[in-house]
Parts: sequence; structure tokens; C-alpha cells
Amino acid sequence: MRIKDVENKAFFAQFLARLFVHNVAKDSQIFLPKGDYERRHGDFPRYFSGWYLFVPSDDLADGEIVHKKLNGLDLVAYRNKEGRPVVHSNRCTHMDGMFAPLGSVKDGRIQCAYHGYTFENGKPRSGPAEFRNDPSKCIPCHPVTEVNGLVFFWFDAKSEDGVGVPTWELDLPDVSGFPRRATMRSITPTHMAPLHENIIDDQHFMILHGSQRYKSDLLPYQDKHRFRTRNRMIFELPDRMKKFFRLEENPVTEMDSDFHGLGIHITKANISGFEALMIHCTTPIEDEVTEWTLTMYMDKRQWSLIPSYRDFISQIHPWGTFAQVYYLHTQDRRAFFERAPYRFYEDVPKGFEKVNAFRRWIQVELLGEERPMGKNCIPTKYTPLNVLQDDAAE
Repeated sequence: MRIKDVENKAFFAQFLARLFVHNVAKDSQIFLPKGDYERRHGDFPRYFSGWYLFVPSDDLADGEIVHKKLNGLDLVAYRNKEGRPVVHSNRCTHMDGMFAPLGSVKDGRIQCAYHGYTFENGKPRSGPAEFRNDPSKCIPCHPVTEVNGLVFFWFDAKSEDGVGVPTWELDLPDVSGFPRRATMRSITPTHMAPLHENIIDDQHFMILHGSQRYKSDLLPYQDKHRFRTRNRMIFELPDRMKKFFRLEENPVTEMDSDFHGLGIHITKANISGFEALMIHCTTPIEDEVTEWTLTMYMDKRQWSLIPSYRDFISQIHPWGTFAQVYYLHTQDRRAFFERAPYRFYEDVPKGFEKVNAFRRWIQVELLGEERPMGKNCIPTKYTPLNVLQDDAAE
């Protein structure tokens, strides 16, 4: 487990964050038994087509191989001669040898550790001529895009090898206005869908997390693969802290969340005037084991002789937020994620209509199903982008 703050590595804050990471990672080693998925989740799909994070750009250096098991696949990533990321199977097409962990990369070519055959962008570059010229010996490569310091790959759930043509382009917000960046990762023993649904569940924030108030409103979404919400929460501060910062009321945190399939969830946060952008990435490792990565992009640090809550927030980010996020995440995991069946097709109780709307979006837009989901379901509204543009023009 690694925590990387590219600007500042305060020892004490890093120690606290690593302490939370260690506890989560340690508990997460108790995974569920194999073959239990159907009993717990019925016919809810294990994996969904979409863009998924493979690795932060800083962790994929030239001449290095990153080996991961994601979406049930054994994959490697490396950089070619042009420095662009390449993602494909870890198996060599010569005699099924493996590139990782003992292989190498030189001049943008990856070499199999078994017989030393090399490949460039999935194409054989060494060995007999009949091998190099045989199209069946090429390794299918996943579509890859690198944006905002993150390397994403496209996974096709309907393809046996996971390789396919993307059905939508990855559209992430511009982060040039946020010069500070920090990343943390965790392994969570759950399907990726509840990790996102958790954000929309208003009531658990007040009951489990002790929020004074939490409200989630649904927003129209422009594309079928996107689901949007606006969240507003208030956490109570001690009276001494409010007095020190001359606050009459508890600070308000407002978040606009934008889900891109089930692999990416973007949050634009405003914490009493301090702005930050968070990209939550969930990449399944196997059935009920998900790699969760949070990357935060922040404004410059603010300094002032007069104490301000906004300036205070700018100083403790990202470590204070990391500690809080991991604390909330650990509570969610122990109260809901771990060992809990995800009864996707069952109707949820009244008062949780927004959760039903999220599930309806998954069902209709991502799965293309028309199965009814119950009386409490609020149908999500598909608003074409051109309609929104026409309304804005008027």
C-alpha cells in the first residue's frame, strides 16, 4: 500500500494515513470463498464494460513492467518507444510464458522471461520469421488513455480476453487549476457497485457517520453511461474550533458527483470555500475484491495571519481528508460492504428512492435490461446533451 503526495510528505500525517491504510488492508485479506458469488448476488454481473484505472502515471516509468490482476484478467502495462502506455495479457503467445514478474522492457519492447521473445505494442519483434509474421501471434492490446496523471484502459465484459472497442470516450475534467495532487489506494472485499451506491444513500451518513445533515439530489445526465448527483453535508465542529475560526454555524461541504460507468466517480467538492477535485476509481480484481483508488487535486495552499477555516482546510489537505475518508470507508466496510449480499434486483424500502434510481440507471443504461424494479423506483431521466445546450442558449 502506497500513499504519495507529490508536494509534501509530512511524517506525522503520513504515519496516521498509513495507519488507517494498514488496518484496512490487513482486514481485507479475509476474502469470501470462491464459488459463492451466485448465491450472494444472483445473476448480477461480475464485471461491466467501461474505462478502468490501471495505474497512476508516476508508477509506470519507462523500462518498467506493472503487473496486475484486474477484472479477472492477468495483465501487464509498460511504455512503448513513444512513451505511451501499453496494456495487454501477461501471457506470451509463443509458448504461454509470462512477461511478469521476471520479464523486462527495453527500447519500448517487452520481453518474455521464458524464452526471451520480444513484443512491441503486442506485435512479435523477435523469433523465427514465421512467428513474427503470423497475425495470430499478436497479443490483443486494450485501448488506453492517459489523462490527469492516471492511466486508464478499456475493458469489454462481452469479450473473452476483455479487449474491445470503447463505446464512449473518457471525458475527465481539466485539472490545470489544481496544482497539488495526492493519491491513495485500498483493497476492498466487495463488488464495485455498492462502493458507488454508498455515496447516494442519504440516511447512512447521519446514522453511521454522525453527519449533522446529508442530502443527495439527482441531476439529469447527458450521456447514458453517466449518472450525476449533488450532495450536501454538515459535520458538527467542537465549539472551541468554531470560536477560533469565528464560525457562527458548522461548515458546509458541497459535492457534485459524476459517475462514468462503474469504474470512475468524479467529485467536485467545496468545503467552506476551499475547492478540490476527487477522482474515485474502482477496478475489480476478481469476483468480490475491488481496488479502490482516490486521487485528489487541490488548489494552492492559503496562508494568512488571521485564522480562517478555509485556510486551515488548505493546510491539512490531503492528509486530514485521507484520514477522514479512510475512517468513513472502514465504517462502511464493517457495516455494509463485507459479507453483505448485493440484492440488486430487489426493491429497497421507502425513503431510499435515490438508491433505486441508481440501480435503475445500472439496469437500463449499463445492462440494457427492461426488468421492472419495484414501486419505489424513480425512473432516471435521460437528457440529451443538445437539449441542455439549447436550453442554455435560450
